[in-house]
Amino acid sequence: MDPFTAQSLKGVLRRDLRAPLYHQLQAFLRGLIERGEIADGERLPREEELARCMGISRVTVRQALQPLADEGLLVRQRGRGTRVRGGRPGSGGHGIPMPLKVPLGELMHSLDILADHTRVRLLGWERAVPPAPVRAAFGSGADEALVRCVRVRYRHGHPFGYYASWTRTDHPDFDADNLARGSRIALFRRCGIGFSQVRQSVSAQRVGALPAMHLQMAPGQAVLTLERRAYGRDRQLLDLLEIQYRPDQLRYQMRLDHEPDLPETSA
Repeated sequence: MDPFTAQSLKGVLRRDLRAPLYHQLQAFLRGLIERGEIADGERLPREEELARCMGISRVTVRQALQPLADEGLLVRQRGRGTRVRGGRPGSGGHGIPMPLKVPLGELMHSLDILADHTRVRLLGWERAVPPAPVRAAFGSGADEALVRCVRVRYRHGHPFGYYASWTRTDHPDFDADNLARGSRIALFRRCGIGFSQVRQSVSAQRVGALPAMHLQMAPGQAVLTLERRAYGRDRQLLDLLEIQYRPDQLRYQMRLDHEPDLPETSA
């Protein structure tokens, strides 16, 4: 069945959602590619045709297509249109890479593993006064601004984790450009932000509409949620991070060794 008929496209874009239309179209196209509904090498309809069928502008279509090209899922050529790129690495039978395994007991090392095996896309950055629950966690005043950052990580072109953080720092290098390029852990080191204690908790939660869209999931599905609080030497909270992982993309593992009971000895 052709996924680009008027019947197939009906209801794909919803204007009652807070998510921008280009994000919704991007998620729709990525799903078609990952499920194999548009095959490697197949050409997409031209921009003007997509725009007409979906009742949006060509600018909106371009905003949806370009990130997919940046991730390597599409090839765009002037005058020749857009086609699905073949030969995506690390995929199983349904195009989803095997889960990345990281050790639960070695936090900083685990985060470096994730950074080395994934690529990041910055969704938002601002310096703003956080909401009351976040202010309470940081012990910050009503006028103290913190850095808010939202990012998505990808493995082999597949969305992997939705990262939302608040950070207490005035360092000029802790900006959108640097956060868009690499690991926050590496940026902490570069900015001289040191942690004396890190606490984390892992739980299963239901994913909200906006993270679900970026993770290619349905709202309400279960996600593996990690909350990480990092403290400075004065026990002051410096960084609050919440990550929502696709459960088919991450597996935490821990080794527990059991020592056999020793034989009793008499004095």
